[in-house]
Amino acid sequence: MKRLVCLLTGALFAAACGNSTSAPDAFQSAVPTSEALTMEVSGAGSENATSDSASVQVQTDALGGSGLEFLPAIRNAIAGLNQGMKDAFGPVEKAVVTEGRTQANGEVKVYGPFTGSDGFQYLLTVARLSETHFAWKLQVGPPGSTPDAGSTAGFVTFAAGTTFRAASDLPHRGRGTIGVDLDAYKTVNTGFPGQGKLFVAFSHHGPASAADGGSSANRSRTLVYVLKNFSADLTKWQAVDAVFYAHKNGITGVTTVRVVSFADIPSIPNDTPAKELLIGRARYNPGVGGRAEVAVTGGDLDGSVFFGIECWDKAENLVFKASAVCSPGEMPGSGSCTWTATGNESACAVKLIDGESEVVTPADQNKMTLEPDAPATDLPAVPGSMPNEI
Repeated sequence: MKRLVCLLTGALFAAACGNSTSAPDAFQSAVPTSEALTMEVSGAGSENATSDSASVQVQTDALGGSGLEFLPAIRNAIAGLNQGMKDAFGPVEKAVVTEGRTQANGEVKVYGPFTGSDGFQYLLTVARLSETHFAWKLQVGPPGSTPDAGSTAGFVTFAAGTTFRAASDLPHRGRGTIGVDLDAYKTVNTGFPGQGKLFVAFSHHGPASAADGGSSANRSRTLVYVLKNFSADLTKWQAVDAVFYAHKNGITGVTTVRVVSFADIPSIPNDTPAKELLIGRARYNPGVGGRAEVAVTGGDLDGSVFFGIECWDKAENLVFKASAVCSPGEMPGSGSCTWTATGNESACAVKLIDGESEVVTPADQNKMTLEPDAPATDLPAVPGSMPNEI
C-alpha cells in the first residue's frame, strides 16, 4: 500500500506540525501526526518499508532458522500503510514552513495554500468547536491554483477528521476519526493510481513506559482502519474491502494487529504465483516473542480455506507452526480438517488473551470487534462516510 495516504499525511500531518522554532498551537496540536497512526507488530524496520512484491519469501522451513511465513505476510500488509504515512512528510513540511501562511478567523485557522511535492496545492482548515473538540479538513487544488479572498473554488476536500483532546494529551494525540476519499482526490489529480475510501478511528491515552519518562509520543494507542474498495496504487495492490486493526500498550509494549491483504502464500497446497486473500492477526511481547494466526482463501485454494498458526521467539526464530486445509464452513479439528504441526506448541511463549478466538476466520475480514485487551475504552465509532463538521 505504498502511497496509501502519502498526500494526506504529507500535506495534512506536516502542516499540523507548524514550524520548527515554536510549539504547536491548540489548533495544530489537534491534528494527528503520521507517527500517531502507525501500525506495528514489533516496530522492526521491515514494517516501515514497502515491498512491491505480493509474494512472501520463507528463508527456511526448518525450525531453528527464521522459517517465518505468516509474520512477513502480515508485515507486508502494514508496511505500505506506514510508509505511505511518511513518504511525503519531510518535503511538504519544508514547503509549509517556508511558503505556507496562517489565516485566523475566530475559531477557525487556515494553513496554506502550499505546494506539495507533486505540484498540487493543499489547504488545511482547522476549527475549534469547543474547548476540547476540533475538526479539520484538507483540500487539494490544481497546480498553480490559489484560493482568492476566502474562496476555495477549484479546491476539493479529500480528507477530513475530528479530534477530542484532553488537557493531559500530548500534541497531535487524543481520540478521533479520519476519512480519506481517493476518488475525490482523483477528480483533481486524474493521473493518481489509487482509488476508494479509507476511514480511521483512533485513541491515544495512558502513560508511556518508564523508560520513556512518561513523555514519549509512543503512548498506548488503538487504531481501526476501514478500507472501502481501496487501493493506494492499482498497479501494485488489488482494491480491498476490509478492516485493519492495531493496538499497543504503552507500558508493556505488547501489540496486536489484524490485517487483510492479497499475497502469494507458498505453504498452501498446489502453490503457484497466484495471489490469495490473507486475513492475519499477530501478537508480540517485547523480549518474549510473538505469534500469528491466518486464514487464507482464493488463489490456488479452489474453494478451500487454509488456516495457519506460527510462533517465534524473541530473536524471531520459528518455534512452532501448524496448518490445516478445510472445506468452507469447517474449522480445524473437525472431520478431515486436522492440524499438521511442526515443533512444540508449548514453545509458544506468547499466549492468547482470554476471550480471544484461537483461530482467525474468513469472517474476520470485516470484523470490527476490538481484542479483549485493547487499551482504548473510548475509541470513537469508525465513520461510515466522510467527516463533515466544517
